[in-house]
Amino acid sequence: MQGFFQRFNGLFSTRAEKQDTVLHYPEEAEITDDIFHEYSIIIGSLFTYFNDLPEELKLRFVKRVYQFKANKKFHFVGLEDKEDIAILVSASAIQVTFGLKNYMMSYFKDIYVLADAYQMDNEEELYIGHVAPDGIYLSFKHFLYGYSHNKKNDNVNVAVHEMAHALLYNNFFAQYSGTDSHFRLNYEKFSSSTGPILANVIANRRSYLRSYAFSNLHEFWAVSVEAFFENPAGLKMNMPELYEALCRVLNQDPITQSKILKSEP
Repeated sequence: MQGFFQRFNGLFSTRAEKQDTVLHYPEEAEITDDIFHEYSIIIGSLFTYFNDLPEELKLRFVKRVYQFKANKKFHFVGLEDKEDIAILVSASAIQVTFGLKNYMMSYFKDIYVLADAYQMDNEEELYIGHVAPDGIYLSFKHFLYGYSHNKKNDNVNVAVHEMAHALLYNNFFAQYSGTDSHFRLNYEKFSSSTGPILANVIANRRSYLRSYAFSNLHEFWAVSVEAFFENPAGLKMNMPELYEALCRVLNQDPITQSKILKSEP
């Protein structure tokens, strides 16, 4: 997978020129009680994160999932076209962006959901997810593993990982103005503060994060976000400074019931 991410890292190496357009925030959709009930059952079947929310925030979460799903085109490869899958994938995006005003990652219009791991670019290597300028790609088999209630505590969640990449791309590198000012400001602080963390890992040759985090800064970000949502207590105990930095960037604390730190970040 390293070869692909070296190419992917190239996509991030040059920022796009800023466009002089007015920043806007998406309105949350109005939904019926029936839609809220249907979405809640589907999301709640996998997402402990959602089940922990108080009722008023469950409503906000579902509204955002509904809006996100309505504004994306889902492509199914080796899978039956099912609304449940689109709802679940949308929920993974909202989990990552729930503390932000601009949660839509509007640069990405297409999401590709594949049945299993896949090959690309005539390579023999198998992929379980990636983000490219033409869309977000996920293996649904591995998506389900990431949210399995019975899996070992490995801090691996491909959906969270790829949505973290997509969020970064949408806010810094896409030729699109739909960014979130809170995220941009705090991510720049996050990226400038990772030096001591990386130096400590190199010096001690061990880390709470899996080794793939140290491929490059973008993988450090995505793997950190995985751990942040997969086992927030473990990350906070083992890497408290990183945990606090992620809380600031995403305006969330997954350990708390309400998750969101500031209603107006």
